[in-house]
Amino acid sequence: MSEVRRNTRQRQVILRAVRELGCHPTAEQVYDRVRSELPRTSLSTVYRNLGVLADQGLLSTVAGAGKEVHYDHNREEHCHIRCSLCGRICDVDIFPSDMEGFPPEDLSGFILQEVSINLVGICPACSGKMEKEKTV
Repeated sequence: MSEVRRNTRQRQVILRAVRELGCHPTAEQVYDRVRSELPRTSLSTVYRNLGVLADQGLLSTVAGAGKEVHYDHNREEHCHIRCSLCGRICDVDIFPSDMEGFPPEDLSGFILQEVSINLVGICPACSGKMEKEKTV
């Protein structure tokens, strides 16, 4: 039987911070936002509560560059794109279910269980910085 956890004020503030920050913030970004409302909150409390929210299905985790983890409040089917320069992760309107139905012979004999599409590019903010640097 799974443990029932109550929805604490800290947890509510953390979930709201993830939603407001958009584009899949890291725990550190959530922590910075939460501290403006709850200044005595520790980074470990933010990490722990992000884990609880993910366990409850209210958030999902998205792998960033290296071991970095980002948090996503969008529970609809979608894919992500990551900036290769700053690591920012955003949603894209490509749907994994569009990839289902491939015959096993097209998948080297594998039976498809899950589709995960990871797109990498340069975000508008970073490309803007690159253009400015070219003109200097």
